[in-house]
Amino acid sequence: MIDLLLSPTVALIVLLAFVYAALFHLWKGRTLGDLLLALLMALIGLTLGQLAGRVLGLNVLRMGQAYLLEGTALAWALMLAAAWLKG
Repeated sequence: MIDLLLSPTVALIVLLAFVYAALFHLWKGRTLGDLLLALLMALIGLTLGQLAGRVLGLNVLRMGQAYLLEGTALAWALMLAAAWLKG
């Protein structure tokens, strides 16, 4: 279990989630709550992208074991959906 938490893939996903959330917050965010919501949505999107990438087996944009295309698309979609639902 510890090996999974310390894997480079998990580190890359967490790093990308912080970067995507920061960029989204610069674009659409107003409060600290918006930043935290964007971070949560980015983490969920990147995690679901990992699962989708493994299920679909697409190797379009992949770095190591990280499916970047699927994760990025889902992260931004969830951040946009959350901002739209929040109003």
